[in-house]
Amino acid sequence: LKPRSAQSRAIEPVYGTGSYRVDRMVGMALFSQLLLTTAAFAEYDGNAACPGVLPVHDAGLEDQSVTFLQLALSRVNKEPTGRYWYPGRAVDTNRSGSSSAVGPFPLSTPAWQFEVPGLNFHQTPCIDHLSNVYTGSDAGKVFSFDKFGQKRWEVQAGTRSCQNPFLLDGVLYTSCRDGEAIAHEMDTGKEIWRTRVSDALPGDTYSMGATGDYLFMPAGTAGNIGSPEVVLLNRADGSIRWRYNVAAKTGTNTVNLAACLFDDSVVFSDVAGGIYRLSVDDGKVIWYLPGETVDSSTLGGVSCGPNGLVYNGYAVGGRGGVQAVDIVTGVQKWVQHFSDEVHNAPAVGMIRGYDKLAVIFGMGKPTGAPLPFEIPHKPKNGTVFAADAETGETLWTFEPPPWTEFACAGSTMQQVCMPDLFSGATIGGDGTVYINWSAGGITYALRDVNGDGRCDLDDPAEVSGYDLQSAATGPPAIAPGMLFVNTCRRLAAFVAA
Repeated sequence: LKPRSAQSRAIEPVYGTGSYRVDRMVGMALFSQLLLTTAAFAEYDGNAACPGVLPVHDAGLEDQSVTFLQLALSRVNKEPTGRYWYPGRAVDTNRSGSSSAVGPFPLSTPAWQFEVPGLNFHQTPCIDHLSNVYTGSDAGKVFSFDKFGQKRWEVQAGTRSCQNPFLLDGVLYTSCRDGEAIAHEMDTGKEIWRTRVSDALPGDTYSMGATGDYLFMPAGTAGNIGSPEVVLLNRADGSIRWRYNVAAKTGTNTVNLAACLFDDSVVFSDVAGGIYRLSVDDGKVIWYLPGETVDSSTLGGVSCGPNGLVYNGYAVGGRGGVQAVDIVTGVQKWVQHFSDEVHNAPAVGMIRGYDKLAVIFGMGKPTGAPLPFEIPHKPKNGTVFAADAETGETLWTFEPPPWTEFACAGSTMQQVCMPDLFSGATIGGDGTVYINWSAGGITYALRDVNGDGRCDLDDPAEVSGYDLQSAATGPPAIAPGMLFVNTCRRLAAFVAA
């Protein structure tokens, strides 16, 4: 590990894709352990296996008594070379949402945009090491653009809904509504392989996940959104290693699946807010924590922090909650209840002005579908929370202006957009929080500069926003000096001055 400047407050890996890193200041004890463990490869150049670090299977830790530090370090050997700034939804395979890249602030007019009349983008984009952008679309097309907005390639990967892709080792992995997982060359879009995982896949915004050995994704459909199964594939050729039937085991489904991927296990949630940890070897359950009640629900997923906890939000009876659960044992560490629903996956990382790990999430019920007539309705209000990752106590909040329409910004009968009230958040390397107020179509950059527990909408040092006039389903993607947002109607690249 090579230390970065004190100002950046992060440790930058010189190995692997950078999709997992020891994420920000998580305590001197952990830092000391890391220094001791990594001393042998301080000058490691990323082109050979790290000496002195064993995968958890080789270390004889199948009894699940492994610490999270060991879980994290066990992945070092497994990452191929190559560095991508935003390889998949929520920055890394932990779905932390936290990046070492410093994005633009304030947000000014996008440097470029891309729009095709009638074409929807409910997907989250990816960004590689050269700031090239990749995205699927609702029409089954997959696109790549360079950082200046010039189209590099376009392929018709499926008939519709090619969902959130993942980049790894020169390959883009995605899957489409037709029920197939697909691998494409990143440089050209040329197909490498294609595997059928089920008769069809859902129309929700699930995310492909990829590691050195395997891919993880949903399988099957439970109506228009949701899947009854999850499946693990061999990354080399897409062959299926195992399936796990969520519906048969727990009577629920996954929605908007975006799993945390480790060397020995995968962690994900279901639509009821239940959390699972399954073995990579055979798909067996290591632990399962049910949702709060039989009536609880969520449209969000999980985020795994560098402190050994997995976070998710949920809704029940018109209110909401966020919980933190020990990744190794499945024991709940804390839960905080709120007056409104929580439907997006949290982000976890260090934020500007606070010397502690934070969890970021949006609260509020999603907007409705567009209607051909007016109906009585109340304005939509929402709140972004930054909470202490160890306790759940609120650090700061942000409230955008109320949204007065029934449907979200840019959603029409001809071009329907159905996001959550907020997207997931992305945390930049300087602690700035980026999030889409999806109801109103505005992308915000947030900082509590004066430490008063509130990001002030009227203070340009704390809040910067840009109205894209279209809702965004996925979180903003980030690269150095760049923030990229997929709204339903158009793609937009913000670039630092």
